[in-house]
Amino acid sequence: MTRLELDSVTKVFGDPDQDGVVAVDDLSIDVPDGDFLVLLGPSGCGKTTTLRMIGGLENPTDGEVKFDGTVVNDIKARNRDVAMVFQDFALYPHMTVGENLGFGLRREDNDMSDEQIETRVTEVAEMLEIEELVNNKPAQLSGGQKQRVALGRAIIREPRLFLFDEPLANLDASLRKTMRTEIDELQSEVGITSAYVTHNQEEALTIADRIAILDEGQLQQLGTPDEVFNEPANLFVAQFVGSPDMNLFDGTVSERDDAYRIEMDAVDFEIPKRLVDAEIETDDVLVGFRPQDLYQGANRPRDGPDIEADVRVVEPVGTEAIVHGSSFLGDVTAKVGDFHGIGSGDQLTVSIAPEHVYLFDATTEELLKGRLVTEREEGAVSTDGVEA
Repeated sequence: MTRLELDSVTKVFGDPDQDGVVAVDDLSIDVPDGDFLVLLGPSGCGKTTTLRMIGGLENPTDGEVKFDGTVVNDIKARNRDVAMVFQDFALYPHMTVGENLGFGLRREDNDMSDEQIETRVTEVAEMLEIEELVNNKPAQLSGGQKQRVALGRAIIREPRLFLFDEPLANLDASLRKTMRTEIDELQSEVGITSAYVTHNQEEALTIADRIAILDEGQLQQLGTPDEVFNEPANLFVAQFVGSPDMNLFDGTVSERDDAYRIEMDAVDFEIPKRLVDAEIETDDVLVGFRPQDLYQGANRPRDGPDIEADVRVVEPVGTEAIVHGSSFLGDVTAKVGDFHGIGSGDQLTVSIAPEHVYLFDATTEELLKGRLVTEREEGAVSTDGVEA
């Protein structure tokens, strides 16, 4: 296993002193041995450029890439002992599955006999449950089978690092879910440090040990899936992570003896100070409600603000529905369970527990209060897990 470090890494395309494009800006990340890091962000945020610098396909303009404390900036890609899996499966069409799997071993100076290579090919094929396909050509394979072969070609080398560049983008939704579970299981089984690029926040929350969220080449937050969901560093992270999108409203805050009073248009409520880690020193805030945290008012005690919404659209998703409505605060989205009697034009009343409310500084957009799974006890300052 390998510890991966990015130390103030910057990448500028073009002349850095003139009109060069800054793709990655002063990025520092430390990935412990065996961890699964996901680089997450919108298109153009610098995540693939970061992965290519780790793999040696791009040279940093400034900063250092380190493997186990050793700077590898000047080491060529073929000598870094990393294995990359791309969005394009990149299989050799004239070779069988077995030949594709063993190709890297036959090219490298590893002193392995043909018999040893065949044994290793068989082991990896069995691990990926494609042993019956070893004599097939890529044209005879489904998309999922091709992706398994591409994974096997990376695994068989037992590299220092796995690098994944949106490997599931070309698969259908059902197969993506299956394959991301298999990738997570395989990475845990082989224990090789991995970096995985995606713009899909569901993938990131599912498979990552830690998530690095990038925007315009800058690191916005590095944390566990629970941390970036419950305690996002800023408004960008809060809006990018989580589906459906967070409801966001303007508000003001004032201090009481043991609570903060939040006032929005035609509604106000209090948040006990024990639910907030630090003092709130601003007056203007942005108040965030995640749709899955809103509950129908009659279903639980009304200890938070009530919001009455005129229903516009109901989108059933199995046993729940995403309801879009218009309220005195503006557009509101709620994910509710008791939806069968709700239709367009009806009125829906929803509320939210104070511990689930997010608060952001209206000027800096930095987090002031995150989401708690359960209400904090007096003196407690953190919580674990994320509510399903």
